[in-house]
Amino acid sequence: MKAPLLEENKCSILIAEYATGHVFKKDLTLFRKGDNEEEVYQFFENFDDAEIFVLNFIKRKPEFECSIYNHNGEHLKTYDIKGERKFARND
Repeated sequence: MKAPLLEENKCSILIAEYATGHVFKKDLTLFRKGDNEEEVYQFFENFDDAEIFVLNFIKRKPEFECSIYNHNGEHLKTYDIKGERKFARND
């Protein structure tokens, strides 16, 4: 599943269960193979709006993690109850 391509500066987020990494739809039901991928990503006008949503969401629902993607579908950040997750770079 690839993050959608959006208008410049817009962002999308993906919600997954922290313990398992299972992807959830916007309505917080489990995404299953064959489900409509359009039900997974939530869209925001800019990174700041997406990040505010994610931080508030994680406070309310610590059993989830959220990843933020830019308009090109590139991963920007992932947050979970412990804060921003750092990933090793293979440059």
